[in-house]
Amino acid sequence: MTKQTILSPAKANRFYWLGRYEERVYMTLHLLRQCYDRMIDGEEASYEGLRYRLGDPARYNSMDEWTHGMMFDTDNPSSVISAQNCAMDNAIMLRDDIHSETLSYLEMSMSRLRRGRQTGEANPAELQEVVDWSLAFWGAIQQRMVGDEALDIMSLGRGVEHFDMLLRFDYPHSRMAKSWGGVKLFAAGAVGIIDGRVMRQIDALLDEAATSTHVFAMPPSAGIHAATAESDALTAFIDMDLKAQLLQLVNQLVIV
Repeated sequence: MTKQTILSPAKANRFYWLGRYEERVYMTLHLLRQCYDRMIDGEEASYEGLRYRLGDPARYNSMDEWTHGMMFDTDNPSSVISAQNCAMDNAIMLRDDIHSETLSYLEMSMSRLRRGRQTGEANPAELQEVVDWSLAFWGAIQQRMVGDEALDIMSLGRGVEHFDMLLRFDYPHSRMAKSWGGVKLFAAGAVGIIDGRVMRQIDALLDEAATSTHVFAMPPSAGIHAATAESDALTAFIDMDLKAQLLQLVNQLVIV
């Protein structure tokens, strides 16, 4: 049962965005590692799709420079280090709620990212520690804040970011439907910050997508998951028009 607490709008906003930014760190590294492996195997088209979605490739002069920048460029709002820094900013303001031990996982991640920035690393696999500390952060949060409304708000932010990233990177409908189910689960505990009208619209669009999805022709920059279509039960990617509507709506779902 969720323990109802009185959270100010400002604090609820910080919990929500802490969840979103920390999930962005995890998902961006996951995608970078996956595509780096494919590039090493000669599947450069997979990497091109990620470059166009995560950030402007014109910012960098080479593939290695782009990979390093997406991990460590503090002037790039889409980079891992920028997302981690935003998560830290929110976590520091919530130190009394999440406790210093939990915050230390984010501090270690920031330290590791700063070190990688200085040494010029360009292989995302070398940041496995950041992935591990992100997972440890969530484990500590769930243990210390079990039954707390603030945990539901953080988990909601995590779920919304996960759903948003799956949409942007053309994951199959079945994966996104499961992700949306998680968002709804945590939304039930985040009282008063969900736009019910938007939630119903997303439900309707996903139901529509379940019957209208198809594998559509993709340019090389379209995404990295086209190869998974044949293994998906629906052999389906969400139609581009529906995807655009879903992306707009999911970022209107939470009102904090």
